[in-house]
Amino acid sequence: MATTLYCSNMAEELEFWSSRLHELSNKFERVPSIDKYKLLPHIEELHILMTEMDDRLCDMMNACPTVETLKEEDIRPAA
Repeated sequence: MATTLYCSNMAEELEFWSSRLHELSNKFERVPSIDKYKLLPHIEELHILMTEMDDRLCDMMNACPTVETLKEEDIRPAA
């Protein structure tokens, strides 16, 4: 149970930060081209960070157990 809760909390936090990075990227997209040119190295770093964050989130969703396996005694009805 603790593992599932940890994974859920961690995934939620990664999703939050990922959405924040995507919002920031969208703001950069609205900047005029001449100003964006000055920020290009930072924008590229942001895109790399966003990709890494999204990859880690996908890895976490695949690696963490989403369903706890039931023990045999949990399945049997109480006597």
